[in-house]
Amino acid sequence: MKSVRKRTVTASLTDPQANLSVIGVFQVVEDAVTAMLGELNADNITMRNRHNAAWVFVKNRIRRFKDLGWGQEFSTVCFLSSATPITANADVEIRDEKGELCACSRVELCALDLQTGRIRRFSSFGFDGAAAAEQGEVDLPFTRLDCEDLPEVAQVQVKYTNIDFTRHTNNIEYIRFMLDTYSVAELQDRPVREMEIVYVSQSFEGDLLSVRRGGTAGGDLFALQKEGRTVAKGEILF
Repeated sequence: MKSVRKRTVTASLTDPQANLSVIGVFQVVEDAVTAMLGELNADNITMRNRHNAAWVFVKNRIRRFKDLGWGQEFSTVCFLSSATPITANADVEIRDEKGELCACSRVELCALDLQTGRIRRFSSFGFDGAAAAEQGEVDLPFTRLDCEDLPEVAQVQVKYTNIDFTRHTNNIEYIRFMLDTYSVAELQDRPVREMEIVYVSQSFEGDLLSVRRGGTAGGDLFALQKEGRTVAKGEILF
């Protein structure tokens, strides 16, 4: 099953150049994945009420091909591309009004038991991700990120607006923490072409996070740490 939705690039999704921002891409992807899960009767409200469980993002990788400007219409195509008994990959394609691919994403998901915090097998709540799997235009495999011993470039404290439905830091907030280590001029001169993030563990309101960054040949590696333990890690390619 492919979930297709039409949207417009609104002001809240744009960057300083009035184009769909990197954060905007991640927001659009999150909306597309949660909408698809809703169509499968497996959105987080339903999951909580029926199964005392919730979906969480484990990994996310985006690739950008062309800009979408403010006010421009686009569509999202979201579908499950693969699944195991405990994880599923959801792919999202962002296409302009001509159907041309502007960006794409692959998200790895799992379901957590809200009482124990442990990963739930899909069979425990009747979800068959493998049966719904579809093929997309772009294969976007995840990579191994070696983010050890990176220098600290900032510290951030998790606040109220960073917290989501499951009472932990929302997945997009970690991306914001990473991107905020750059200036407007830096990202205007070197636009983000790809970004990958791995969510290792959780953080909560009041936690102090160390943002660590180190350069590579094509971009930068990141690690966000709480009390010396990695909470999330990522890579930006320019």
